[in-house]
Amino acid sequence: MKLADCPVVPAEAVAALSTDRGLGWRLARQAGPVLRNPEGNWVFVVGRDEVLAHLDDATLDATRALPESDLDAHQVLFAPKSAHEIAAAFRPEAAALIDRFVAAGGGDAVAQVTTPMASIVFDIVSRLQLLPVEQLNGPSGRVFYEACRNLFKHASWHLFALASHPELCDVLRRQPELIRGFVEEVLRLEPMVPGCQRFTTQPTIVGGVELPPGVVVMLCIGAVHRDGSDAMSTDDLVIGAGAHRHWSLGAGSMRCRGGHIVRQVLRVLVTEWVDRAGHLGLAPGFRPVAGFPNTQNSLWLPELPLVTRA
Repeated sequence: MKLADCPVVPAEAVAALSTDRGLGWRLARQAGPVLRNPEGNWVFVVGRDEVLAHLDDATLDATRALPESDLDAHQVLFAPKSAHEIAAAFRPEAAALIDRFVAAGGGDAVAQVTTPMASIVFDIVSRLQLLPVEQLNGPSGRVFYEACRNLFKHASWHLFALASHPELCDVLRRQPELIRGFVEEVLRLEPMVPGCQRFTTQPTIVGGVELPPGVVVMLCIGAVHRDGSDAMSTDDLVIGAGAHRHWSLGAGSMRCRGGHIVRQVLRVLVTEWVDRAGHLGLAPGFRPVAGFPNTQNSLWLPELPLVTRA
């Protein structure tokens, strides 16, 4: 199939993604498996087989925040041992921040809890000297700080799930061994990056569509995670039956090198939240709107107003 003959992303799918990811991705898959924007310079891959076939495809170029040579300096930071050290130092800071939020009777958890945590983790990395000073003060440090901001923008989805389901807080408090699975499930349902961006540098065929050089290829893992291909790939939050594989942190050579940090920090946040703020719920009338699409192709909550449950 020529690119010009490829179906266009349905406008109703794009509109739905801001408020109902299940509906939005379903509408996209029904029109797929490969869609294009009206201008034809982007394609959106939403079929499971097509997405997974190209996640680690060396023929497609990928955006990298830093060159490989700079990433070599991050090996200590990205080691599992460092993730444990960061999480241990983060725990009391997270507890204190959540306690202040609870003492105030709640508020906007994005502005008052998750957003400040980015600077806290960055300061912890600096204090533990997990990056050389020249790296921390240069482009590498700026990229890592932006990664921290992205992590905690995403973390609001974990707090949203806990605030939406009071019984879930009770379950996780009684069975903390389920927190690991809960963190993974939210990452599956609300990936930090719902689409992995690639570029064609030569004539390429993706999902049967002939692409010229210079086309942006968005591999929509968010669509794959909810495609109903098995009992776990659903729109529902499923914990306790074993974690289902997801690709929210990439795959193969394109995986997120900071994945250990992401998982450890999110587990700490959830643990401290259910122990200290499990009685907080959504403010009356609040409906989450993620504001998709935007320039970063992300689906983050701009606010999360919480109050003490009646």
